[in-house]
Amino acid sequence: MAQRDHRKGALPFAFVPIPKDVLTMPEFRAMPTSAKALMLDLMEQYTGKNNGRLCPSWECMQRYGWASRGTLIRAKVALLDRPFAVLTRKGHAPRTAEWIGFTWWKLDYEKSMDIEPRDFAHLNFMRLTVADPNTGRDQSKKREVWSQNRTDNTRKVILRGPKTVPMEVDE
Repeated sequence: MAQRDHRKGALPFAFVPIPKDVLTMPEFRAMPTSAKALMLDLMEQYTGKNNGRLCPSWECMQRYGWASRGTLIRAKVALLDRPFAVLTRKGHAPRTAEWIGFTWWKLDYEKSMDIEPRDFAHLNFMRLTVADPNTGRDQSKKREVWSQNRTDNTRKVILRGPKTVPMEVDE
């Protein structure tokens, strides 16, 4: 019997995921098409161990079919204006290229980066919302109870729950 090249259920091709939270962001939808193309080309460079070292230089991008330096520069500026792309190293002439990292992957830190690992905004694109626990509750069920503390000053305490009637004491 022939040996299988991949596990059951595994995909026989490589892919890179994009979180749906990124795709539904207004910042992503407002991006120019060239910036989206640059993002996909940079994601193609991702190996699983090099986030933060994705190179958007002209020499690298020519291999992906980029034909205009001006379009590449505008796309790079538009991409770096978004919260999910971070410049991890600034390029310097003659031989130091810029590096970009995406915040939905963990940073694979290297000493030559211009940022510290703690400054990398991992998962900053996620919109965490905290639900108000009182939504949907009937606010008229609040009751006021007067209680006394040890100095006999009265204070107002608001309790939640059903109203109760004090018990009558038979003497």
